[in-house]
Amino acid sequence: MSTARHRSPTPKRGTAHAPAPAHDQEVAMTAPAPDAQVVFVGYNAAYLRAIDGSVPSGSVVVIEEPDIIRKRELQDAAGRFDCLDRIVPADYQQSAGALDLAAELSAARPVAAVVPGLEYAVPAAAALAEKLGLPGATEAAAQALRDKVRLREVTAAGGVRNPRWREVHGPADILDFADGGPVVVKPANRQASVGVQLLDSVDATTAARAWQRTSSAAEYEQVPDRPLAWRFLAEERLHGPEYSVEALVRQGEIVFENVTAKTVVPGPYPVELGHLLPAPLDEDIQSAFAAAIRALVAATGFETGILHAEWILTESGPTLVECAGRCPGDHLIDLVDLAYGTRIRLTLIDLLAGRPVGLPRSARQTSAIRFLAAEPGTVCEVSGVDTARRLPGVQVAEVDVEAGQEVRPWASSWDRAGHVIATGPDAQTTRRRVLDADAAIRIATD
Repeated sequence: MSTARHRSPTPKRGTAHAPAPAHDQEVAMTAPAPDAQVVFVGYNAAYLRAIDGSVPSGSVVVIEEPDIIRKRELQDAAGRFDCLDRIVPADYQQSAGALDLAAELSAARPVAAVVPGLEYAVPAAAALAEKLGLPGATEAAAQALRDKVRLREVTAAGGVRNPRWREVHGPADILDFADGGPVVVKPANRQASVGVQLLDSVDATTAARAWQRTSSAAEYEQVPDRPLAWRFLAEERLHGPEYSVEALVRQGEIVFENVTAKTVVPGPYPVELGHLLPAPLDEDIQSAFAAAIRALVAATGFETGILHAEWILTESGPTLVECAGRCPGDHLIDLVDLAYGTRIRLTLIDLLAGRPVGLPRSARQTSAIRFLAAEPGTVCEVSGVDTARRLPGVQVAEVDVEAGQEVRPWASSWDRAGHVIATGPDAQTTRRRVLDADAAIRIATD
């Protein structure tokens, strides 16, 4: 039984941070027809919040795992957004269960688009779109994007630069591949840096410890309770600045792209500390990223949707770390919207519905995010948030912890304590503003 929404007279809510596009960079967006629906595979509150009030009331249906509905207490989620009609329970993570809903969904109302709401939903969304005859990534491309073993194989064959790598099945494989180190050990099909480790040197003890930590990584609220199959990689450890490319693709052609400069915390767990976009790059490096993302699209056979590809810029050029086929996390879409005057989440729906879109070729300002850290322990005081919000260029200052909560050492993106977002006319100004906002907030722990 689906979890249906309850109509309420509350006003519609729009996106909190996306400015209206300038007239010379107008973004063409068409709301779904009143009798059509947009199907999301995976519940993404940030996405729904951003489009609420800009798509027809009750025009969105979400497919979510029954266990995740229970764990995340989503039974009444349909009442939280005017756009959301209902949540339909179905297996989709490493399962074809969601495909069984195709006839039921399209019989009730025409389906305009199928959107992957979460990382683990990418293959199911692509398969459902194919079954309904709608634009999408293609099931083959989606499967490659969700499995780094397959991604390494197809992109290397297509001329994309990859690190040396090997699938591993235990500590002995890590030890053999590393040959002393350094090495990266990570799951091939998880998300949010969960289980990823950077090892400076490897012996039998560190290999056994790395395998235990990587293979036992867990995400209670993000996955169903049934057994899932996980794969693991050991990779050459690359050195160089990190970047990501966010690209919108229509029928294999890139129609929008942005390069983001990334900051990662030092140590064994490469969790992102901040992002700045558009990255300040010279023309040659910009061209190298443009060529790399086009080679990736061609190699995977990706058709229509959004890509978030992560790279390390080595002496040889951009080298692929990984690539996702859904809207990136870390508020990167909010940063893109602030910098370019877009509303990417709505534009993605238009692309997946086969509608025309117009997108800016360049940014009108820069934007940046910095994630808040605190010493591990129990939070006893949070201060400086209002001060940070009043600083020049600061758009957002949010703390996700409060007194009495536990702060853990960063081992994945889920461990961060909040974030600040700032904008400015250039990269240097924006970087200074976001760091000033970060410094203004203090999270004291025992």
